[in-house]
Amino acid sequence: MEKFAKWYVETILKNANEVLIILLVISSILGIYTLFGLKVNADITGLAPKNNPDFEDLVKYTTEKVTSNTLIVVIDGVKKLNPDSIAQELKDIFEKTDYINQAEPFDNPETLVKYGMLALGEGSIGDTLNYYQSLARVEPKTLIDFRFWRNLGVALYDLNSYIENLVQKSGIKKYYLLSPDKELIVMNFSMKKPMSDVKFVTQAVEYLKKVIKEFEERKGVKTYFTGGVMSTYEANKQASKDFTFTTLISMVAIIIIIILGFGSVLELIILSSGLILSMAIALGLIAIFLRELNIVTTFVNAMLLGMGIDYAMYIVTRIQERFNVEGVSRESIVNAFIENFRPSFISMLTTALAFMGMFLSASNAIKQMGLSVSLGVVVYFFVFNTFVPIMHDKLLSKFKERQRETYIRIVDIVRKNKALMSLTIALTILLSVVGVYSILHFSYTTSSLIPKKSETNIASEIIAKKFGSVASSDVVIAAMNSETLSNEISKLKEKGIITSDFSILTFIQDPEKIAEEKSNIYLQVLQITNTPFLEVLFKKYGLYESFVSTVDVIKNITTTEDLFKLMEKDIPSLFYQDINGKKNLLAYITSSVNIWEGNNFKNFFESLSGYKVYGYAVLFYKIITELIHSTIWVFGIVFLIELIVLYTDFRRFRKASMILLLTTLNTLAAFGISYLVGIKTTFITFIVLPIFLGIGVDSLVELDHSVKYGRESIIKTEKAVIMSILTTVASFGSFLFAQGQLLREFGFVTSAGLIGTLIISLFWYLNVAERIHRKSSNRQTVSQEEHAQ
Repeated sequence: MEKFAKWYVETILKNANEVLIILLVISSILGIYTLFGLKVNADITGLAPKNNPDFEDLVKYTTEKVTSNTLIVVIDGVKKLNPDSIAQELKDIFEKTDYINQAEPFDNPETLVKYGMLALGEGSIGDTLNYYQSLARVEPKTLIDFRFWRNLGVALYDLNSYIENLVQKSGIKKYYLLSPDKELIVMNFSMKKPMSDVKFVTQAVEYLKKVIKEFEERKGVKTYFTGGVMSTYEANKQASKDFTFTTLISMVAIIIIIILGFGSVLELIILSSGLILSMAIALGLIAIFLRELNIVTTFVNAMLLGMGIDYAMYIVTRIQERFNVEGVSRESIVNAFIENFRPSFISMLTTALAFMGMFLSASNAIKQMGLSVSLGVVVYFFVFNTFVPIMHDKLLSKFKERQRETYIRIVDIVRKNKALMSLTIALTILLSVVGVYSILHFSYTTSSLIPKKSETNIASEIIAKKFGSVASSDVVIAAMNSETLSNEISKLKEKGIITSDFSILTFIQDPEKIAEEKSNIYLQVLQITNTPFLEVLFKKYGLYESFVSTVDVIKNITTTEDLFKLMEKDIPSLFYQDINGKKNLLAYITSSVNIWEGNNFKNFFESLSGYKVYGYAVLFYKIITELIHSTIWVFGIVFLIELIVLYTDFRRFRKASMILLLTTLNTLAAFGISYLVGIKTTFITFIVLPIFLGIGVDSLVELDHSVKYGRESIIKTEKAVIMSILTTVASFGSFLFAQGQLLREFGFVTSAGLIGTLIISLFWYLNVAERIHRKSSNRQTVSQEEHAQ
């Protein structure tokens, strides 16, 4: 490898001008392509594995169903205005755009299903009907507590008044909800495309914001957007902002560290230029291969900045050291390159192969992460090991010999302290135990990609404050026939998993016996239309006329299929044709717990194991589950790859195993310290496991190789390791400044792990490596002496 390194560095130095021109042209072309070709897509559906029928079916459902394409508009400050006029004008404005399908009336069953408002009770309409009729049959003499009658009277009066008030709504009134204090209006608008189409959602929200601005100024009101569409938009925009902002912070922090570490503006210019060239080429290639980044790969650029600058740190430190020892000359550059090439190449190879191993994962997100980082690492290694030697050679006359930094020698002395070594070992093991606990108690409830003060959250809080809450009935169970659906609903209720449901069973108890029971259904419909409270109720829901007209149709129903066709016309959201073309009956279910609190998200969906379930939340749960399995699988693959590469380098299985063991312990310790500060292990931080196997071994490999060159080599490698880890911490630490809580948590875990790597490398592994090397050298000396004798 030394021969290749010598040939390579001498070749690029001999053809320096041509090489620089090629680098500049390639980086310029790919950099421009990046600006126009690389997008950020924060939609969770983008993480679903490709060519997987189960996930394709879930994505198909979320794309088709109305629950996934609604924009909720909140209009505040209408107390002194005419709400009808405000709602009508906004309806007209939005419906004239190319993005809005229509304003959704609140007496539309589709809308009511979405908001979880179409729930008459835990049973069917027949059960509810029997309840109301039973009230009339209660004998007063059996009820001693007269408060029952008073409370019942008040309740029925309030119910009747409320329903009559809703029924009176006609025209524009049915398209909005007015808060009790007359201050707030809420309207729903269905989009022409689902929110999984992030490009469409982005264009739609930005255009509608422009349209509504003039409306706000003219009417003197304040509007807010919320709902699934707005959440997707804000998550995508915030991810893009965080991507740009963290990259900027990374660059600034790296520049500061370079100035403090090397004390040379010239080195700063060289390294900054190399960073720009590397970043342009890496992102350009990523843009060509991937086109867009998902929420997992959003932070890939900051990662590459942190990991890629390592290769610059190693080569620059060695060149400087050679300048100090051998003098400022081309020969010093060549010798430094040869000394640096092997450990730097091994570090790059372990990292690139580790991340390339992620490409074997079924998860699309992890595949993209693996491809992006492995590709980027190779680019940064190649550019820095080409550009840095050439620029040092061209600017040779500008460099001078410098005194070695005193602080590095102090570090070299301090790190040999046995007490510090013991403390490092104890803390690492203790924190790794906490880390294992954190991983075993993995949280499916993740933090948000968007900040708490986002418009989506503000609007939701306003609605909750004025109306109490607006629930979403997003989770549904599906079955091929009503008998199966009925049994599954009954089991879920018996176990206390759900509290209510809405399906065709809400209207007809046993659709499979439609031919036998149609006379009973006929009577039931007549009873409903003659029950005062239910009559008003069904008028409100827009179903009254359908039931009245259905009386005649029922006479001609002979099969279940006839019934389903009839009902699907009125309430299509209760039916779904899956990816295999089979018709499913849907039941919208309400969980008995808040699934977004604690770890209820995991517990709820685990309790639905064995059921056919749909919904955006279901898709999210299954994607997280897939990510967990993929991460564990990838961790094993990466571990094996690293072991092979390290064994090939050192030819010692024990040493290769020790490096991987220390790296793994350090990673677990990072999870431990994060848990202690309140950061739970989630799908986004869990990915750190294989990532750290890829980047955590670098410093250990570099230090181990430096031992055989003696103390001076160790000291300069210590500096390179400190500089490289600090720049990497600066890159990952930049996520702490992101607005999205999810990225901040990822930034903390990775930064904690990197600092742990620095401590373990210097205060633990280097001391052990030196001791082993001394023993080995002593044995060789004794062996040589015995052989000489």
